[in-house]
Amino acid sequence: MQSITVQELEHELKEHTGDASVDFINVCTPQEYAEAHIPGVRSVPLSDLGQHLNEFKDKRTIYVHCRSGGRSRMAIQALHDMGISAELVNVEGGILAWTESGKPLNRT
Repeated sequence: MQSITVQELEHELKEHTGDASVDFINVCTPQEYAEAHIPGVRSVPLSDLGQHLNEFKDKRTIYVHCRSGGRSRMAIQALHDMGISAELVNVEGGILAWTESGKPLNRT
């Protein structure tokens, strides 16, 4: 499983915003996402991954994160098992690492 740091994620978000072949997903619960999320990353809860397969089929790369890294690893394994061929990238440390590095969060 490929992993990147939150610093690398920040670069990738800037580099690929608007690129339809790249996706950035947060697999936390909807409540966790509403409380705080990384700007530019959309919510796809781990429990709902299967409902989003059509959205993932044409992606070249999918960056996945959660609060700390556990659910994102499970999501990557699930996406792989569901036949998603995109490069699946785990964001090490998730929201906690993002926050610890002083980067901004969106809160709704």
